[in-house]
Order: sequence, then structure tokens, then C-alpha cells
Amino acid sequence: MSVVDVQDALGRKLPFELAPTSLPGAFISPAPPADFDPLTASDAMLMKAGIFWRRPGPGDHPRLIEAWERVARRGWRPEDRIVPEFDVQVGVSHQLRGAKQIADGQFTSDNWSGGTLRPPAGHSWSGAVGYWTIPTVSEPTEPQGTEGGWNSSSWIGIDGGYGSNDVLQAGIEQRVDAQGNASYVAWYEWFAPQQPNSPGYIWQTNISNFPVSPGQQVYCSAQYISNTAGYLYFANDTTGQHFSITLAPPPGASFDGDTAEWIMETPDGGEGVASMPSFTPVHFQGAVCCGANVPSGDPVNGDTWVIDGFGRQLTSVALASGSVTVTFTG
Repeated sequence: MSVVDVQDALGRKLPFELAPTSLPGAFISPAPPADFDPLTASDAMLMKAGIFWRRPGPGDHPRLIEAWERVARRGWRPEDRIVPEFDVQVGVSHQLRGAKQIADGQFTSDNWSGGTLRPPAGHSWSGAVGYWTIPTVSEPTEPQGTEGGWNSSSWIGIDGGYGSNDVLQAGIEQRVDAQGNASYVAWYEWFAPQQPNSPGYIWQTNISNFPVSPGQQVYCSAQYISNTAGYLYFANDTTGQHFSITLAPPPGASFDGDTAEWIMETPDGGEGVASMPSFTPVHFQGAVCCGANVPSGDPVNGDTWVIDGFGRQLTSVALASGSVTVTFTG
């Protein structure tokens, strides 16, 4: 199916305008007008603007109301909306490796550290959101990975935590090279096992014209739209730059919605191949998830994950209402 065919197919199912990007299967939408106010817009206007979070009401969880109002009141200017440029990192992926349950609600893995939340029985999540400050990374005492240097990513996503083999996610890569030089780049991915017609974004796809730096605060939401498409909204709260991406599902994408997650990761399969750098604590705030006909989810009710490597735990995790904090302990 050609890019035009994919665009037409999605366009018939989605209530907002799509425009193709340089990467087949990835689409952008125009910014809402300058006078658009999500606090007062109708549901139809919100959907036309590509905002699929139901406006929370008085009966909703306070963290959901807080997250909604924080984004809605920020005032994302149309002139600060970018057309993202993509750089696919073939072979670089972020699926969970080596998961082990060590106690009720506590897990270890080779590469994920943070908080995950299952939906209530019989339901599924359709979106996860949160803010976090990009950590500063530096050379640790642990040896570098076989890929060279030390590598990490902080991100928000849906799926991949409890058995599903696909995950929709976006975040920041924080890398330290073999000479101790740190670098930072924003990325997204909709991982699913590679097939002949898989899009490039089943691998980490860097956003080359969306500069990020340690100490800046970023906002991300990852959403499924009616089992039709993936939707990512990414904003640098410090600089004001922002964009959204609508993705055609890769072959094998399940839309299970069985996990929402807020993660600090050692990518590329985890410790051994990559190695975790030392990092300042990653504190996800406004962390909340939602689903159709289900109360919003709070990570305080979720599970914790820490990374095992070099014969010890390299991270620790604390959950609180609306927040997940990951600390380097290596």
C-alpha cells in the first residue's frame, strides 16, 4: 500500500487533517489556530485539533484533571509547532528484556526501570501522559557496553510490559560516549516484530530538529486512536517547541493497551550490549493513563521495575500519586 493509500485510509477514519512526512506511515497535522482554547472547545473541536483526551470532569481523578489543565493552560503557540524531521536508527529498539517478578508488584529486568500499570480486568488503556526533566548523564564506575560508551532513554509509552510484543513510546536518549561526552536527542518508536512491510519507526526514530538539553522539562502523551492509529504529542515545556505525529500501525501491532509505563531504560537489549550511565534522578510528574469507559489510572497503584546488572541492582524506583521517580544506584 502506498503512502497516499495509507493516508487516505486513515483520513477516512480520523476526524482531523493528515499530511505525509518523509517517513512512510508517519503523518503530521496542522496546528490549531492561535485562538483555540482547549479549556472551552467542544469535544468535536478537540478531536478536529487532534486532541483525543476526554476533558475530565469533577468526578475524575484529581491527577487527571491536573494533567489536563497543565497542558491546556500552557498556551502552545502555532509558530512554535515544528514539522519533525526523522532519522531512523535501524536495529535500535526498546522492548522489555529479561523480566523477572521478585515480589508482589516488584520486577527486575535487563533494561527497564520505572513504573508500569495494568488496567482493570476486562479493560485496556488507550493513553499515557507525563512530564519529566531531562536528566544529566555522566560516566559511571560500571564498564561501558559492547556497543561503546553508556546509553539510556527516559520515555512514556503504552504496551510491552506484561507479555505483548509491541510498544508505542516516545522519549529522550541520554548517551555518554567512550570519551565521556554526553549527548541528548528526542525519539519515538512503535515497536513490533520486524516484517517485510514494517515501517521504519519500528526502530528508534530520532527527531533531529527538536533540540533538547539536560535540565529542560518535556511533556509527552502516547495514545491509541480507536484501534486505528497511534498518536504521539511531544513538547519541550522549556523552549515551547511542540509537534504531534499520527502513525499507521505496523504489522503485528496489537492495540492491547495492557500496560501504561514511565521508564528509564538501558536500550538495545540492556546491560551488556548497552550500559547505564550515571544519571540525575528522573521524576515523571503528571503521570496518568486513561482508557475508554474506565477510570483513569495512577502509577501509585502500579508495579516497580529495577535494572539488574553486574550482579547488583543499578536503579531504585519510588511511586507516588501521579509520579514515578527513578534513581541511579550503581
